[in-house]
Amino acid sequence: MNESIAEIAEKFINNVLEIFGGEEKKDFKQIEKSLLKHANNFASEAVGHYLECLDKAILADKAGRKELGCAVERRGDERQLQTQFGQVNYQRTYYKKASGGYEYLCDTVMGIESRERISEGLSLCLASAAKDMSYAKASKHITSGEISRQTIMHKVRRSEAEVSAPTEKRNVPELHIDADEAHITLCRGKKSEVPLISVYEGIERYGKRNSCKNVFHISEYGKPPDDLWEQALTEIEERYDLSDTKIYLHGDGAGWVQKGLEWIPDAVFVLDKYHKNKAIKAMTAGLQPTDRKIYDKEIREALAREDIRFFDELAQSLCGQFPERIDKIQDNAAYLKRFISGISICELDYRANNGGCTEPHVSHVLSARLSSRPMAWSKQTLKKLAPVLASGSLTFKSKQETSALPLPLRKAAASASKAFRRGKPKNSVGLPDPDKIGNVPLLNGKVTGTQKILKIFS
Repeated sequence: MNESIAEIAEKFINNVLEIFGGEEKKDFKQIEKSLLKHANNFASEAVGHYLECLDKAILADKAGRKELGCAVERRGDERQLQTQFGQVNYQRTYYKKASGGYEYLCDTVMGIESRERISEGLSLCLASAAKDMSYAKASKHITSGEISRQTIMHKVRRSEAEVSAPTEKRNVPELHIDADEAHITLCRGKKSEVPLISVYEGIERYGKRNSCKNVFHISEYGKPPDDLWEQALTEIEERYDLSDTKIYLHGDGAGWVQKGLEWIPDAVFVLDKYHKNKAIKAMTAGLQPTDRKIYDKEIREALAREDIRFFDELAQSLCGQFPERIDKIQDNAAYLKRFISGISICELDYRANNGGCTEPHVSHVLSARLSSRPMAWSKQTLKKLAPVLASGSLTFKSKQETSALPLPLRKAAASASKAFRRGKPKNSVGLPDPDKIGNVPLLNGKVTGTQKILKIFS
């Protein structure tokens, strides 16, 4: 890349002038498409030129390279890097290190990993898109299908959930915790579950819609229940002062959900209404609509009053009417009796009804991506993807920070940056004065000729 930044900028401005100053009539769609194309080309060429300037600055700093113990092994190695604005092409120098091994110092300064062909920004965009859509759709949406699905999968596996740290603890009268799991399919057809814990301050109503107030989610595949609840307690205590807070744990009563009562102080279990209603409907299935409505009402009243004797009589009556369904009726009756205190609390404490959204949370946070369509997952991907889906955002952990570079490399980077400043006698690439760029008469009639553009910058 032999062009200077000024030449690259000049070419870009010529293209812009041609778009707006041409005699051919263009609609907004055509202008938008053309401008985006030329802007991306300008950005990729400018970045490639800067990387080559940086490589030259390192090469010219013989004293700094001697201090690092790096000798030139080979020059002019080509590299292509896919970015958010297209492919960046540049050449750099290969160095042999006195300590052993080889290294492209230009890539080291810029934090570009060895053998990596996709920039961190593009990787972040692809992984972010992959949490909401398939790998193929993410590739098509972000890069027009240029990046393979397997590459995007690897980017997801490198991602980390980004959790915003609370600024201060808050005092709230009540907290609701929903605990449930998404049922997914692993590779080779094996079934598994991904747990989800949702914490919020109750339900708010917006018109005809309900919304969970200040909700946050926690999920991690393969983590033991005790470790998962310890993480949940830690995040709750970071956000809230629990000294005067009533805590309600909503769920289906599974073993890992009940573990939460051991970790969350003074939490009260509330049987999720979805599972309660499901069990009641399973008991009364087969009855005529009128009779079913009567039994349904009486079962609910017996559970609300914790009237075990009357509830057993209702169950026995149903078994007598449907002997072929005895096992089903008895299993669901036993389930409801086991968690009867988690049902009656909704009558004794009205605030217990201000939560219990386990199924919607699982559906929107996990199932929409993990199990809404036929698909299979690897354990390695789930361990990374589940926390990202729960937090809603992700990040990458950089393997190398520029600030941690040796002093000679930092000096070379500073020298390369100065080369872009106008008026420097050495290493100047002739960048136009930014204060004069605004005078370009883009819309003041047709402008042609390189000399007119350069005259503006002089």
